[in-house]
Amino acid sequence: MKSGGPHILVIGAGSIGRRHALNLTKVGAMVDITDPQPGKAEQAPAGRAVPFCAGDIGSYDGVVVASPTAAHGEQALLALATGAKVLVEKPLALSGDKGKEVVDVGGDRVMVGYNLRLHQPLQRFIKAVGDGDVGEVLAASVWFGSYLPDWRPDTDYRATYSARADLGGGVILDAVHELDILIWLFGDQLEMVGALVERVGRLEIDVEDTVKVLMRHAGRVPIELSLDYLSRRFRRGLEVIGSKATARLDWARAVLEIEDGHGVRVERADVPISQSYEREASLFVDWIDDRSRPPVDGPTALQSLRLADLIRAAAAKSDNKPL
Repeated sequence: MKSGGPHILVIGAGSIGRRHALNLTKVGAMVDITDPQPGKAEQAPAGRAVPFCAGDIGSYDGVVVASPTAAHGEQALLALATGAKVLVEKPLALSGDKGKEVVDVGGDRVMVGYNLRLHQPLQRFIKAVGDGDVGEVLAASVWFGSYLPDWRPDTDYRATYSARADLGGGVILDAVHELDILIWLFGDQLEMVGALVERVGRLEIDVEDTVKVLMRHAGRVPIELSLDYLSRRFRRGLEVIGSKATARLDWARAVLEIEDGHGVRVERADVPISQSYEREASLFVDWIDDRSRPPVDGPTALQSLRLADLIRAAAAKSDNKPL
């Protein structure tokens, strides 16, 4: 490792790649950034722009794969072949099979960017459920909705990876954080009851804009999952109904609520999500230096990808028409 901090390559100079480059620079890493689109890396606010070469990543202590989803698996494998430790943006790959290949090759050199696991309000929520504050878990629901054209107002949404099947778009993988939250809460013991994965709105995209899923945990606890690109106002949250109380985290209202027969205890949940990305960068550098473990390793990230596969398979068994 070179003096002055680990030498890290960020592949992908879109919004998430630029964020990684800036945060890693702030925690002392020497950062190079590259992108297949000519001139894009030069526009990044941090990091030294280097030419993109698909077959030759070079020698680095760490590599961040922050490309469109369709490239995650192959670029992760190329990075792992150099011997570097690799942070792959979520999801790990397009499918569970490809994700397993990355995990099998990478072993303990893979970290996956589920930064919400480092978000303090979500950590408090998970701890409250785990500590038994709600009692026996009886039901749960997780939801995400946001109008895709509003995500990046200065960019034509039709050109973004979210809107394009060839780049790995679609709300099920765009909102894979929500699947990871279910894995965090319940592990991989999730049984599909029914699923809908469709394009129901009028957006000019060739991927699904709506996902509705009903699952069971351990054969009895019902779980609802709702994801969409169509909600005109941002909505995001999760709720666990227990025998003693109901816990609810609502990012749109920035509150964490514990509701029982005596009333509602409300806590503010307005910690900026940007802090979780900053913490992720610090942990990545610590991991490269062998001072910590990755918050989300390859096998853990593979579970949410497998869950996405199960949801698609369940939807395919229904009467849904293909896209």
